[in-house]
Amino acid sequence: MNIGSGAVVVTLVLIAVALALIWAVVSAMRSTPRDLSSVSEWRGPALEQLRPTLTGFHVHGDTARIYYDVPLPGNEVGEHLRDLLMHDASMVLHEKRAHGLPIDQVMWVEVFGFRSGEAVEVGVLDLAEPGVVPELTVTDLIPHAFAAGYDPLAHLEEQEFAIEPQLADHTPEEGLPPFGDGLVLTHELDAKLRAGGLDPSGASLDDLARALLRIGGYDVVENPTAASTLRSEGAGVYSARKAGTDALVVVIEHQDGDHPELSEHAVNGFVFAVAEYNPDRALLITDEFGPYLMYEKERNDPRCRFITRERLQAFVDSFVLH
Repeated sequence: MNIGSGAVVVTLVLIAVALALIWAVVSAMRSTPRDLSSVSEWRGPALEQLRPTLTGFHVHGDTARIYYDVPLPGNEVGEHLRDLLMHDASMVLHEKRAHGLPIDQVMWVEVFGFRSGEAVEVGVLDLAEPGVVPELTVTDLIPHAFAAGYDPLAHLEEQEFAIEPQLADHTPEEGLPPFGDGLVLTHELDAKLRAGGLDPSGASLDDLARALLRIGGYDVVENPTAASTLRSEGAGVYSARKAGTDALVVVIEHQDGDHPELSEHAVNGFVFAVAEYNPDRALLITDEFGPYLMYEKERNDPRCRFITRERLQAFVDSFVLH
């Protein structure tokens, strides 16, 4: 073998070794416990998810009408919700103009939500000059998920929950009342939930939990692999991702006839799912009361947090601007 052919052989061997090393690294990354490739594709930026859904835009003469898929409260529309929708309406006008839609004649912008399936006017935006869209600045509407360093789940982790007595022993014979009866929402939070298409007055725990996480800046998707045992019993299982972290979220809603206290089977199933999936943090959210067993599980694995009925208000409050 001459020197030239020997050099070629050495080069080919080095290339083969390098390819083998790359393949080994890729394979190891794919086999990690927290493999996001098995989770549904992550959605777009959370900021886009928090904008109210536009369902209609029409121009009649000097008036534009903007319709949103926003459930309005049964009484008067609050200032926070009105400001949020008017602010978004100005953004819609800017976007329509950028796409070439002629709005030079528009002087008035009527903004609508809905109540009981009917469109209801929320407010009217008065353009000082035809076609000139004002730049509205609305305080306290930008979700604090985008404030530097704010993480509502970290706020929960830092909170020291007192060990409560087993309140399940004092549950009325007719069963647990709706969890929402005991929750207090600020006007700001109520407005953000409605702007996201959720009527908090009649929302399920599953819908409310996912809506709050999105308000907190998390991308929330169903997780088809984790907590399969709990899912078979009706639990909602999700992954919530933000700033490169992955949280496993399990929601268990109380059913009529069930014991008012979270079962030991559910507690152990959740802990097993956390060990198997290996997320950065994990939440089990339920409107049932918490057993003493959960405190032991939280001590053993600090990533685990049980948001039981007696902790739901603190969970909601963690998504409120301070």
